[in-house]
This record gives sequence, C-alpha cells and structure tokens, in this order.
Amino acid sequence: MAKSPNISPQSPKANNELKNQVVAAGGTAGLGAILGFCSGMFVKKVGRVAAIAVGALVCLFQVAAHFEYVTINWNKVERDVTRILDMNRDGKLDEQDINYGLEKTVKVLSKNAPSGGAGFAGGFFLGFKKG
Repeated sequence: MAKSPNISPQSPKANNELKNQVVAAGGTAGLGAILGFCSGMFVKKVGRVAAIAVGALVCLFQVAAHFEYVTINWNKVERDVTRILDMNRDGKLDEQDINYGLEKTVKVLSKNAPSGGAGFAGGFFLGFKKG
C-alpha cells in the first residue's frame, strides 16, 4: 500500500487520520481499542520476525544440501508443516487458516479485556493492518 508523500508518520494530519480509524474500529477510543491496536501491531511484527527466521533457515539448509552436507526430505517437511499450521484441519494451508488463527488470537487476547472485547477486536485488526 503506497503512502501519501505529503504526510509523514509524525504529521498532525496522519495522527488525526489514525485516531479517526481507531475510533471507527472500536466505537470509542477506549482502553480496549488502544490495547487491541497495540496488540495487533505486536502480533504483526512478531510474524514478520518469524518469517525472516524461517526464510533464513531455509536458505541455510538449502546451502548445506547444495554442498551435500545434508539431504532434505521435502515431502516429509511439507506434511509436518501442513499438520502443524493447518488450523481448521481441512488438509491444506490457505487463507481460511490465517483467518482462523487471527480470530483465535483475538479471542484469547480479548478475554476479560476492558470494554467487553469489542473495542479490543476492532483495535487489534486495525493495529495488525497498520503494523
């Protein structure tokens, strides 16, 4: 998503736009929405770090396989990874698994949250989008 070149992240216009989106997502910019926003940003950042770590490991193992230090059984790797990441247990990795995982994450994080969790959920998804 391209950002407007005239708006810096610290500009008052950008801050007002972000505030308006938080309020729209959570009804009011209450504690639940703010905590949800922060949690969503955190989850997205952790996901990026995890993706970088997995990519680095794949590169490392591929280099080792190329120089014949190891042999990788990619069929077994695929079966095991699918078994672990297939959240809805339909036998395939797809967008539904991501949605299920995000919904389950929000459910766990919003339990006993201020504002009954509705503001938290809206803030979480906005923070995840913005993160």
